[in-house]
Amino acid sequence: MTGHGAVTGESARGVHRPACAVPRQGMTGHTLPRIVTGDQRSQLRALRETWPHVYALIDEERALALATDGERDDFGSAENGGRGESYVDAQQAHPEARIIGIRHLMALVVGPTGGDRPVVLDLLGGDGLLHRVCLRPDMPDATVVTCDAASFMVARAWAAGVPAVWQRAQRQVFRSGSVDGALLAYGSHHVPEPERQDVADEAWRVLRPGGRFVLHDFAEGSPVATWFLDVVDKQSVTGHRYAHFTADQMRECLVRSGFCTVTTNWMFDPIVVTGTSKRAARAALGRYLVQMYGLDKLVAAHGHEGASMVAFELARRIFRFDGIGNGMGDGMGDHVGECVVERLGPSEWRCVLPRFALVAVGRKPEPPGTA
Repeated sequence: MTGHGAVTGESARGVHRPACAVPRQGMTGHTLPRIVTGDQRSQLRALRETWPHVYALIDEERALALATDGERDDFGSAENGGRGESYVDAQQAHPEARIIGIRHLMALVVGPTGGDRPVVLDLLGGDGLLHRVCLRPDMPDATVVTCDAASFMVARAWAAGVPAVWQRAQRQVFRSGSVDGALLAYGSHHVPEPERQDVADEAWRVLRPGGRFVLHDFAEGSPVATWFLDVVDKQSVTGHRYAHFTADQMRECLVRSGFCTVTTNWMFDPIVVTGTSKRAARAALGRYLVQMYGLDKLVAAHGHEGASMVAFELARRIFRFDGIGNGMGDGMGDHVGECVVERLGPSEWRCVLPRFALVAVGRKPEPPGTA
């Protein structure tokens, strides 16, 4: 398992680094065709109008054969028992809260050369957060295709001006050998354990030779997994009883699918928010956590303001990392290991909640004689 134990990614100090001017991915603008939630035909028509180069990569027969199977959907609407609205609200309120991790994931999936505007599938894309963040001039110039199994999330992406594709990561609708990169992050543990190998197999199928698959999760037994079990499972209406990946499981999935040069590493992936005072920054983090994870039971017990402060205190106690003690090998370098609230200016404070994720990267082999 090459690379396991190293910590990669930016430190908190990189949050405000200067942007550099690079070409941006093509966009169709904010006015997109109306789509019917859950209607694959209307979404394909809209995709053909707005992103014909992406539509050309889709196997329409596979796409139209996709059917809902009544699975539980934590990221559906509240009306249907999900927490989709609050999840979207959190991301819209703080769209760059996870930019350090997103930036590093994009660098991993695009690779050192980047190529000519590669097509990257965001397999758990939700309402298109990663796509929107990647419009920044300091992000790789890639076409990020938002994909999700939750029809509610796909509809919200279209409504926000982000073309999206309804599919399951376990059975993709893209043609074999059609895309340059695939990323499964921020929710990989929601994939049922018996179907996780299918996700890696499908990523291998849709990638072009030389393409990369990046698998990201907050490891089993880590403080982040503890947060999900002790807080999200108990304080959200959806619960959260999911087994998180281990490094060995990640590696095994990718190797079995045929990926070569598989590596696993720890990655610094904090949540960063700001406020006009120390207390405001803490409250902003608390509100973000309440919305992001749908902690409705905390709100019912403490009210909105009280729930935010309770969430902050719970996170401050749980999200503590001490390097070797958390199985992180060589330690954390200059990355913070506990919640930090620091002053940036007269009326600007930053709250950094540390998270460390496991990331596996595999490359699809080139045909003999083409390397």
